[in-house]
Amino acid sequence: MIRSVEIKNLRGIREGSLSDLTPLVVLVGPNGAGKSTILDALLIAANPRPPDAFGQAVQRREGVSIVAGARWLLWKAGQEGQTEIHVGTDSYTRECTFSIAGSSKEHTAIQGAIRDQDADGKSQQTPIQLGFPAGQLPGRYGFFKPLGDVPEVRFLDPRSVGLRTPLHQLYTKVVEQGLIQEVIANIQTLIPGVQDIKILAPEDVPVVYLIFADRAVPAALAGDGIWLLLHLTFELAVQPGGLVLMEEPEAHLHPGAIRQCARAILAAVRRNVQIVLSTHSLELIDFLLSECRDDDLDQLSVYQVRLVEGVLKSSRLPGPDVAFSRSEIEDDLR
Repeated sequence: MIRSVEIKNLRGIREGSLSDLTPLVVLVGPNGAGKSTILDALLIAANPRPPDAFGQAVQRREGVSIVAGARWLLWKAGQEGQTEIHVGTDSYTRECTFSIAGSSKEHTAIQGAIRDQDADGKSQQTPIQLGFPAGQLPGRYGFFKPLGDVPEVRFLDPRSVGLRTPLHQLYTKVVEQGLIQEVIANIQTLIPGVQDIKILAPEDVPVVYLIFADRAVPAALAGDGIWLLLHLTFELAVQPGGLVLMEEPEAHLHPGAIRQCARAILAAVRRNVQIVLSTHSLELIDFLLSECRDDDLDQLSVYQVRLVEGVLKSSRLPGPDVAFSRSEIEDDLR
């Protein structure tokens, strides 16, 4: 599990850190407070494939070309020194450093290194060199090991095509793990009359359908909120462990669906998946608290974050104290 992250010169964060991370971390703060950048830092540095994660961090920003996106992943487009990200578990640390090696309208070149150190003090450093021409993400780098007990890092954002696993593939994994009845029960609380969820293949194309007594409806046509909830529920259900990152999972969801999302998040945490999410929803926090069992509260922490001239400021609320500080959290969300 990731316990700490330290950031220097990444996007809008000139410097800052978070420590004492728990299995469920909730980031709150106004727009531009650095929440997305914290998620990007964890995506890159905690990942068993840091260079691939670098490309994901670039691609998940809409409205910016890959060339420009790579450049602006660095503080002030790399004009004020290299970017550094440090992450640590109970027994491992990783240091990622990178800088711009060259940039033009057609190409941005990134160079850097990944340095891993285990509990015995043994370290390994791997250089990386990445190129970002328009529409391509080539790179040259060596072999990386997972960071301690973090075998996988996933950024869940069904709204982003580049980060989205096809729903029928997720459905298959859910069925294989014997969790489909749990998912169906959640959907039935939101859509009365749903009897089943199945894959049908009109025109030989696999499509996930909601099955009613008298009809079958493609999940994609059941409404954006239902489709997003299905996607997030499936994704969380099939995670074998590791770290899951989520940005505003409540977006486009009805309050009832937000409650189901909170249940899916807590179910994943109980299966030893660490989740770090950002939110602007007081309802999501309220639902997480109301669905928590006594032992779940110790797994939760809320970080109130803000940026002051590029310096990340934060205050940490342990799970048992979150309910008592609700009004203070609400000030950050309203």
